[in-house]
Parts: sequence; structure tokens; C-alpha cells
Amino acid sequence: MELSNLTIGRIIIHQIFRRGEDAEKIEPIRSRDFTRFDLTAMEAFKGRVRDALGSGSKAVQMEIVNQGANDLPVIIDRLVDMNDADFAFTSYDVATKLNDAQHRKAIPGGIVVVFSGRQGHPLKSFIGIIKAEIHSAYEKEVNQRTNEISLKFVEEVLLTPGTKLYKTAGFFERATIEASNEDLNARWVVMVSDNQISQADGKAAAQYFYSGFLGCGYPQTSARTTRQFYEEASEFISNLQVSASDKNDFLNALTTYLKVSNSSTVSCVDFASQYFDVDTQDVFCDYMYEAGIPEIAFTKDTAQIESKLKFRKVNFGGNVKITAPSEAFKNLVTIETIDGDPDEAGNPTEWTKVIIKEKVVGQE
Repeated sequence: MELSNLTIGRIIIHQIFRRGEDAEKIEPIRSRDFTRFDLTAMEAFKGRVRDALGSGSKAVQMEIVNQGANDLPVIIDRLVDMNDADFAFTSYDVATKLNDAQHRKAIPGGIVVVFSGRQGHPLKSFIGIIKAEIHSAYEKEVNQRTNEISLKFVEEVLLTPGTKLYKTAGFFERATIEASNEDLNARWVVMVSDNQISQADGKAAAQYFYSGFLGCGYPQTSARTTRQFYEEASEFISNLQVSASDKNDFLNALTTYLKVSNSSTVSCVDFASQYFDVDTQDVFCDYMYEAGIPEIAFTKDTAQIESKLKFRKVNFGGNVKITAPSEAFKNLVTIETIDGDPDEAGNPTEWTKVIIKEKVVGQE
């Protein structure tokens, strides 16, 4: 997204909080007035938006998935055409949606910046959202009369170049819009970035933010679908009620299927028929379809899981790990479950017997 000719008009900021000790929600603080930056602060703010969502940023385009009346994309669709009073009032719904999406106590609170503007040639409208997480080093200042966050605090958290703890989303109007098309993807291009998430393995944002809050999802490219197949199949195998040896064989088979097989496509039915018994085949396919994996074969693209296919890693209790190249793991490592010594209460335990068909060549 070039973000040329960028102008920002309305900016309003609310505050949300980390969940309480019992994971109870704490009501966000509502701002009732727009934040007005001076010229220098506004240029810094626009620079932050360009860095997060513009050309050369690490933002990724996402698709709008949730389009119900109370979902955020529908709120955004209404928000863009509102007058100032309605915009200020409705923007609080954005803060409450994010507050609802932050289920875990580990997710910090922060300020939620909702802003509107125009960009491009010809000018088209957009709505932006920034969540800036409040670092413990910052001491927030609240107006005792209005209970609103001070502008000084906003500038320090939001505009300081070193501040990295923020997530950004932009809903940008498309150049041409089909009035008859009710799919919001026909009107909006959604860009999302998260400075705390690297894009290794195709990840670009925290799931609670892009999915639970924004109601969006990644476009289904072949690389992403292949990665999802690998992750879901691995999860299925890990939860199978079979021996450690059988799980090891299945995981080796999954690596072989994706890395070595000459087939240019991936299919749940094909993998299941090659490696599972008849009863497990149907359970596997149902599990994969429920997880969103296509029922029909799709093009294999292992770009996002190359590192995972190169090596197999097995984790044991006691922080013991075995890592080896996938081919070596398949040919040289055998794993089986054996009966261990009873625990202190006399209950039976399971141990794992690992055989490595090579001698020790070094130790650290």
C-alpha cells in the first residue's frame, strides 16, 4: 500500500486494560473528544502509520471473514461515513471489541487509537486502528476531571520512535466499488501489522488481534494451506491413542509426504489412505475438514515450512530433546514406549526407549 497523498482527519483514543486476576473484563475508558496533534506531532503520527502499513512495511493484506451486524468490519463500514459526533461515540465500540478479544490475562492493556483519513489518487477514505501497549516504564497521566488520558502521555507512547509495542490495522477503500456487491472485501482492502511478531513461517500478527478482534483471516495461498495441513496433521497425530513408536512413524510419513513425494498436490484423502488404517482415515479427514483444510486436493507449496521439514524434533519430560535432520531421524532413530518404575504412590509409569543407530561422536 503506497499511502501517497496521506491525510489524517479525526483521531480519538480510548484505553483498555489487562484482564483482572480472575480473567474478568475491566471496562475501557472512553474518550469523548478528538485528539488534536500539532503539525510536528501529526507528521510523526503519519510517519508511524506509513511505517506500519505503507510500502516497504511488513504489513500483510488480509481478507474480511466475519461480516455479521456486530462484527468489527461492519462497524468500520458504518464508521467511515459518520459525522464527527457519531464517529466519536461509535469509535468506543472498537475499543470494546478489542477488550472482548483479549481473553488471556497475559495480554497487556494499552491505548486504542481510532482514526480516519484519505489517501491515494484519487483520494479514497480509510479507517485506521492502532493498539499501543503500555510499557511499565510509562506513567500514564489521566485528567482528573474527564478521566481521559493526557495528550502528553499519548505522544510519548504513540510517537516515540523507539516504541515498538503496537499493532496496526487499516481498512482502505478500493479504487472502484461495486455497489451491488455486499461482500465487504469488495469495498475494503485490509492491511495488518504487528511489531511483536516476525513473519517467519508466514505469521504476521497475533491471532487474537487479526481474527478475534478484526474478524479477518489470511488469504488462502497454496503455501499457507500447505502449512495449515502440516500443522493440523501434526496435531492430529500427536493426539492419537497409539504408541510413541507409531506416532514417530506417522510424523516421519508426514514429512516424507510433503518433502519427498513427487506429487505436486496435497490431499487429506490421499495422505490418510497411504498411512492410516480404514477407521482412522475417516476420522482424520473429518478432523482436517473441520480445521478448514480443503476437501479437494490443492497445490503443494512448502515455502513456509521448509525449516520444519528439514529437521525432526522430539521433546520429552525433564527438558530432554532430540533433534536431527528428517531423513536421519527416519532411518537412524527408533522410539517406543516401555513400562517404567512405579512412582512414589505405586502407580505405573511410562518411559520412552530411544535407539539411535549410530555411536556417540561427541558430547558437550
